[in-house]
Amino acid sequence: MPSDRISLQILFDKLPSFTERELNEAAKNVSHNPPDFRYQLPKDTTVAGEGVAGTDANKIKLSFCDRKLQERELAQISAHVRLVPDAAAGIEKHTAFIDLSVEPNPAKPLEAYQELTFLACMIALREGLVIANINGFTSFSGPGMLQLLADNDWSDAIQEMPPLFLFSGPVLHEFDNNTNLWMRSYGNHLLGIPDLGTIIPTEIIQEYVPMTLQVFDNMMSYMIESGNKVEPGHTMETDSVLIKIFDQPANPDEYFYQSPSGMLRVEYTPKPGFVMPRFA
Repeated sequence: MPSDRISLQILFDKLPSFTERELNEAAKNVSHNPPDFRYQLPKDTTVAGEGVAGTDANKIKLSFCDRKLQERELAQISAHVRLVPDAAAGIEKHTAFIDLSVEPNPAKPLEAYQELTFLACMIALREGLVIANINGFTSFSGPGMLQLLADNDWSDAIQEMPPLFLFSGPVLHEFDNNTNLWMRSYGNHLLGIPDLGTIIPTEIIQEYVPMTLQVFDNMMSYMIESGNKVEPGHTMETDSVLIKIFDQPANPDEYFYQSPSGMLRVEYTPKPGFVMPRFA
């Protein structure tokens, strides 16, 4: 998938059949204020082809593919499975997928992702196995995602979704002969912000992973909402934790340190009884 387009993929055991009318009815059932999609769908969505779902803000391309994802793409969406393992069975089972993609909007970086997520979840109602983000290295079980939205207005719930949940994936990298892990985000260039990474000692991984997710989400949300960038040299301190920001350079063969928008290394020292800070 092009790395310069915001995209999501819905995985199936076979391509589903649906119409514009069915999607419009589904939207009314799950939200009081759904996106106003205008569709140009192929006559038969069960075979390979292309379509469009447009709103006033975005023109979403739908690509219907009657094949499995490529090996590199499978590796990227499976990297997240260590943290959220419920997608693994669906990834293994799928034989077809629908790709939704749109140009990023630097002025409103989350809007396109939110519209894609709403559309992806509506399509996933038709026995979607997995909702994935190849560029964000994330994947979630289709039924699991729909269950999270079940008792909520979908538009409201998706707008409250933290960036690190689906739009940018946290991945843990292991290194030979090294007891530390490297945890980093992927796909932040599509949100107009740098990717983030941190070193996690394996002996405290259970404590540090949830904390790191909160630190990353807070920093990413701050940059997206304020338009300000967190830069090398910035620090933040509370009674509970000290955070320092460093530039993370990368050699050509060090893909785990590379990002189109640059990589920042986050170092933090939590204290007993810590309260997670927010950048402000």
